[in-house]
Amino acid sequence: MALDLESGVLLWRHGPSLRPCALLADSVVALRISPSPTVVIVVLDAATGEDRWAEPVDLPSWARCALNDTRDFSLRTETDEDVVVINWVARTRYGGGAAPSAQVLEDSRREAYGSLRVDPAGPPVEVLPEVEAPPEPTDAGAPSLVSPAVVSSRSADDVLDQSMVGDVLVELALRSDSGAIVLRAVDPLVGTVKWEVQLDHATTRRAPKLPP
Repeated sequence: MALDLESGVLLWRHGPSLRPCALLADSVVALRISPSPTVVIVVLDAATGEDRWAEPVDLPSWARCALNDTRDFSLRTETDEDVVVINWVARTRYGGGAAPSAQVLEDSRREAYGSLRVDPAGPPVEVLPEVEAPPEPTDAGAPSLVSPAVVSSRSADDVLDQSMVGDVLVELALRSDSGAIVLRAVDPLVGTVKWEVQLDHATTRRAPKLPP
């Protein structure tokens, strides 16, 4: 979704199964899985949300690609002048039950990583040579993009994530009164909400009980 930062008006909406990676000039660089282990680099027009071009890239056959970061697959994006570099890491570990032998553990352990250089002006996507191994994944999560002063001033229980966009604090929140997932813009100085847009509604369905 693209929203007007001042008013919250929806400018455009793209289909599902797409992970935005970077906004550069007038382009949105994104990624989709089609299917794993193939990732597709997609470049959208930032003004309209329309696809400009797309190009598939094959990763190792055993990679479990996903749009969200997991311990098996994760992405990090860097911008370098007029290009975007997408760094990916794929790993596998033993997923059985009983304690395996050392050889089984060793055989089940795989790791691969690489970088894709994307010029929004047009393909092809450049596969960069490997430089150094990435660090082991952690469960600590990404560092906060908001200063401690701003965080302390917005201690609402329903806030799931927040970051500064220009001089506006943008929050992703789950409203306890309605269960709605919303995006809202807040004045970080006084804490007043400038606008709020509902993105989705949290499901209340539970998985059915299995018969004994």
